[in-house]
Amino acid sequence: MKFDFCRFFSFVVILSVLVCPQSQANNSAQSEVEQVDVSVRLLDMDDEIHQQPLRSYQQLLTLENTFIDMPKLQQLWWLLRKAQAENLLYFYSNFNKTVAQAVALIDTDTPAKIKSNLYIFQGLTLRRDAEYAKAALIFRKSMTIAKAEKLTYLFIIAKQELAYTKSLTELFELSLNEMQEAYLEAYALKEDFLIAIINETYGAIYGYMKDYEQSIEYYQKALNTYERLNYPAHVSEAIYGIAATYRYWQKYELSIRYFELYQEKLTFTPNTDISFFSAYGLGMTLAEKGDCLKAIDVINHALTLNGLIDYNAELYKQQVHCFIIMGELDQAQTSLTKAENIFISLPELVGTEWQLEVIKLAAELAHARNNDRVAFQLSRQYYEKYNKLQVENSSIRLTSARAAMENERKHIEQALTLQRAKVNALEKESMNQQELQNIYLWIFILCSGVIVITVITIQHINNKKMYAVSIKDPLSNLFNRRYIFEYLSDYLKDTLIEKTELSVILLDIDDFKAINDEFGHPFGDVVIKKIADICHEVFRNEDVIGRIGGEEFLCILPRTNEKQCKVIAERLLKKISKQTYLKKPGLQITVSIGIATFSEVSSSSETLYLHADAALYQAKRNGKNNVVIYQ
Repeated sequence: MKFDFCRFFSFVVILSVLVCPQSQANNSAQSEVEQVDVSVRLLDMDDEIHQQPLRSYQQLLTLENTFIDMPKLQQLWWLLRKAQAENLLYFYSNFNKTVAQAVALIDTDTPAKIKSNLYIFQGLTLRRDAEYAKAALIFRKSMTIAKAEKLTYLFIIAKQELAYTKSLTELFELSLNEMQEAYLEAYALKEDFLIAIINETYGAIYGYMKDYEQSIEYYQKALNTYERLNYPAHVSEAIYGIAATYRYWQKYELSIRYFELYQEKLTFTPNTDISFFSAYGLGMTLAEKGDCLKAIDVINHALTLNGLIDYNAELYKQQVHCFIIMGELDQAQTSLTKAENIFISLPELVGTEWQLEVIKLAAELAHARNNDRVAFQLSRQYYEKYNKLQVENSSIRLTSARAAMENERKHIEQALTLQRAKVNALEKESMNQQELQNIYLWIFILCSGVIVITVITIQHINNKKMYAVSIKDPLSNLFNRRYIFEYLSDYLKDTLIEKTELSVILLDIDDFKAINDEFGHPFGDVVIKKIADICHEVFRNEDVIGRIGGEEFLCILPRTNEKQCKVIAERLLKKISKQTYLKKPGLQITVSIGIATFSEVSSSSETLYLHADAALYQAKRNGKNNVVIYQ
């Protein structure tokens, strides 16, 4: 017999009223209601914690005395929210304890959403302790759980944390591949916060790769979104990233200004230890600027705070540099030894540029002590290891480049599968139970012929819907007309477009009808595929290419001005005209290209396309096989 929980609960309530005093019954009922209210509130605190982490944390602490009496699921949610607030408030010691306590409660009945969240937090604790390999494994564990349960939001968060972890050990190409996939998934969900987090991580990775202009651009995008969402902790983190990038870029005045702004933004947390990061940034900047007297004072202050161990290593390295300049060689040796000991305790950083700089500083110190023989040996050791590291990184980039195409194809297949699943789910939800029962009844009654016709009709409708959500042109494997025009329209709606550059290229195969008439349509298809392949070779990964007609292609080039676009178009034009074709080696295929660039007169997707089309028409009139920019 099926257990009737509602009837049992009613019986218990009635029995308690009969047996216990009225006040006790009222208190029990009130307790039940309060517990339900707490559970509902814990489930829906994300935005509140992001906007007001301290107030949320204080409210969570008011429930600490009732923790033992909470059901296990409620305990897990309370610990998860508490850890979330502690992480944003930089209460890292409390955060580590809360995460450990929560992870210890995980069992087979724990919901996947809680597991995935907690493993992301556990990965953060490991990464802050510089245990990068263990952190990467935990982030992958979170991704596996999220993927299996279709928790796309958490899957993307875990993926970008994994990518950032890889970048800390200088696996830049691998981390960028992970980030590219995460960005496309976040863009498909239209989640501004996710996109901002990914942009912030891009900023950090490009900063490590010394592409400072790109780094600032991504950090600024993230900052704008965080400010719009009113997330103070994330605003301060993005500002810190901008300050650090300006330091690497040697734009010290800008760096100091942003580090000071970062200090101002920390009022949302009472944790004074977090001032370590502003002291760290200012100390490093002053040292690199050459103002060693001020730098030493700031660095000494930073080292008294509760900072991260790998950050302390960087501070000691700057102390060595300044002490050598100031002639205080014994103090330089002391700081050098402390930096060396930190890297010995962090084996995953041995062999990175950060650790190799210790050898370089040791050579400088030996030279300052007039021990040139040791200085020469250390310098040679540094440059041998440094050059070897550069070769290894180049090898990683080549391997990654070969795999990039396959990764992108798999991602698009997964994205399409996810999109189709969403469409099917929406269709099922829109049908009410009575309609389903009527459909099943008629299917049962109708003869086999009617059933066959119905199945064929339903299959035909489903096939049309599946085709409607597809974003690829089957012949060229480029994006189709619907997708690329929607992408251009959405891109131009972004408020940041006013601060960037954008160009479009409209390409048309010259005399394509004559090619089809003379050589046949199969060869015409070969030409279209070959030109699509050439477009993939010429354009960048971030450029979006689509086939919008029989022989017409539209290419969207973000962050590209008119002059740059023309250079790319001419390179494409030349490569296509030199392409040879099997069985027709003497045949030359050419294209005509029209260019339009975002401006006051070309400020919408419609005008950009029309102006590019006008330029293409002029290119045809000019004799074909040439590039024309819309004026």
